[in-house]
Amino acid sequence: MKSIDDVTLPDGRTLAYAEYGTPEGHPVLYFHGAPSSRLDPLLYGDALFSEAGLRLIAPDRPGMGRSDPQRGRGFSDWPQDVLALADDLGLDRFSVLGSSGGCGYVAACAAMIPKRLHAAVAVSGAWRMDWPEAVDNLPVPLKLFWTLARRAPLLLSAMLRMMQASFRGDRERIMAQQKRGLPPADYAVMVQPGRLEAFIGTFNEALAQGVKGPIWDMRLYVHEWDFDPGTITLPLHLFHGEQDLQVPVALARRMTRSLPTARLVTYPDDGHLSTFVNHFGEIAAALRGD
Repeated sequence: MKSIDDVTLPDGRTLAYAEYGTPEGHPVLYFHGAPSSRLDPLLYGDALFSEAGLRLIAPDRPGMGRSDPQRGRGFSDWPQDVLALADDLGLDRFSVLGSSGGCGYVAACAAMIPKRLHAAVAVSGAWRMDWPEAVDNLPVPLKLFWTLARRAPLLLSAMLRMMQASFRGDRERIMAQQKRGLPPADYAVMVQPGRLEAFIGTFNEALAQGVKGPIWDMRLYVHEWDFDPGTITLPLHLFHGEQDLQVPVALARRMTRSLPTARLVTYPDDGHLSTFVNHFGEIAAALRGD
């Protein structure tokens, strides 16, 4: 990580962000998962972005990390925050990259500010997590997670705090827990030195202001979106592992069929995390427009 900074938005809110990669590289605004934070890229390692020739700029979404909350926000509010950040950094055109719960924000930018985008890319991207393609293919704990997000946010609050507590203590115990819930490809990523610590760090930072911001963020994925992805005319590059247990590939396939400009690349042996790590060369090429 090269730096942490913030920008004051037109409405007075503070938007915090971190930079990764090489300062002279191709600019990419990175939209973290849910719940996560600007520290999310540390899960993959700064060297990954430098070697790809990318300047990665990762903002905290409202109410998470160090970014101020934004009352009643939807996906459609995010592109204006993105433009304010890009203008402050002197970026004319840039690419956007969303991982997991960052996908809806990539789609919103592709729909609403296409002239400022060089490329739009989503990896292991979440769409409507209450659709049958998601619900019917999720493990029971994740099915409960998204059911609570839709119907009982107060109970989801307790679940998030329980998850946070479970990440404290002995590393071997935590990794044993992870092994039971992850496909082999994702466990192979998490067991590598520093990965678990980075995951816990970004999760804790997501909850730095409490659970209200992260819960609002997740609830956007189980209600009607406030913009129409069908208006996207920019090419939309989607990368997804077929062993993904957190966002089933069936959901990505449904969205690809409904979005004329979407191109989906799947990997039979990869999961939610390993797709990003094992295939970042292809992802970076899409971001650069190679």
